[in-house]
Amino acid sequence: MSFRDDWPEMPDGSTFDGNQLLTLVRSGNSPMSRVWDVNLLIREVEEVLGSEIIDIPTVTRGSNNYVGVPAFYLHNNTPSTLEPKLTTAKGFHIKLLNGSDILARLARGDVNMPNYEGFPTHVQISEAQFEVAVYKLLCPVSQILASHLLYHRLPVQYPTPRLHLPQDIAGRRLFLFQRAQGENNIWRDLSEEQKTCLLAQSARIRASLFSFNPPLDFAAAWLRERLFEQKPESLPIPVAPTREFCAALFTSKIEATIKNVGEMIGWESDDNIVGPIAAAAKQSLLRLIPHIMPASSDSDQNSFYRLVLEHGDFGIHNMSITTDADGQPLVTSLYDWETACIVPAILSDPLMAVTVDLATDENATPSITRVDDDVTPAEHAQYMTWTREYFKARSWLEHRIKQQVTDFLFIRAGSLQSNP
Repeated sequence: MSFRDDWPEMPDGSTFDGNQLLTLVRSGNSPMSRVWDVNLLIREVEEVLGSEIIDIPTVTRGSNNYVGVPAFYLHNNTPSTLEPKLTTAKGFHIKLLNGSDILARLARGDVNMPNYEGFPTHVQISEAQFEVAVYKLLCPVSQILASHLLYHRLPVQYPTPRLHLPQDIAGRRLFLFQRAQGENNIWRDLSEEQKTCLLAQSARIRASLFSFNPPLDFAAAWLRERLFEQKPESLPIPVAPTREFCAALFTSKIEATIKNVGEMIGWESDDNIVGPIAAAAKQSLLRLIPHIMPASSDSDQNSFYRLVLEHGDFGIHNMSITTDADGQPLVTSLYDWETACIVPAILSDPLMAVTVDLATDENATPSITRVDDDVTPAEHAQYMTWTREYFKARSWLEHRIKQQVTDFLFIRAGSLQSNP
């Protein structure tokens, strides 16, 4: 069964290093030739952008697309023998005759492949449409630095039986972006001073995203759609930046996740059903909802329950970074909004991923997560310095989060005493 391409190999069986794809294709040595024809991508890009491709210097890959540096390189110092270390582009770095540099992000899975078991076509279409809407929404907001989308194409699934490898790439979603200056995986190459500078920039970008107020019609169109499974078929009341809506959202999500006794719970492949223990937990959670949501004045309600756009994977691995005139790192782009969603502000997560996750603990104090078990005391101290620098740069937001957590803990303590 298949849901994506393996990382390509050269005709002689060696691993493709990601370099000089156009030269390889024109010489008849395309590493993708066993699965799909790169010439189809070349022709499509040239047609929609109106210029000839003169070079494809590098190609990288992610979990679902030919895009992104493998996570291995975020967490390890030694290069993998299985995948190349490529940091200069995210996806197909393509140079055009008219002087433009673009990035093509092509799905690694084709919905028309035999035995395809990836995300269903309708799910991919919805996700792609949301991501397009996000790029259009954020294009005028310079502080957030969202990538500039030039073109996109949704996947098309053919009604005929999937017996042979597709002869086209219509079943692979495609995004074309203007390429921003810089690289993405430079954290380990920076001095401590440069890391502090980069953390401050990242904090400002993250704070700008938190401060951004998406239009209510945008939130209404996408909030339920972007909920993680299992999700309700509909929301009981209109989407609104209020405590009432937030409570209704929590309630409907719990009811969608834990249904009635005897019904499925979790993923279908888990083969689990709701039993008496889960049913009792569901009722406890539903009773708890009003006690864990701070009551608020009109001004507080705007702070707690206004709707915000979350990136969903905010970190160094999803930023293009160059160097300014003073030799300091400069963020030029924030990309990969595939996992973005809309949440009430009280659920916003300020986490940033570097080699560890910079987060806050239950007391809203700078902390770290996703830490290796064998981390040394010196490394732990270094990580804590990073997280303090990150949250110090956005102290106004930290204060707001602290107040929210304080209210939450106070209210929850009272509710637990009265609702054991």
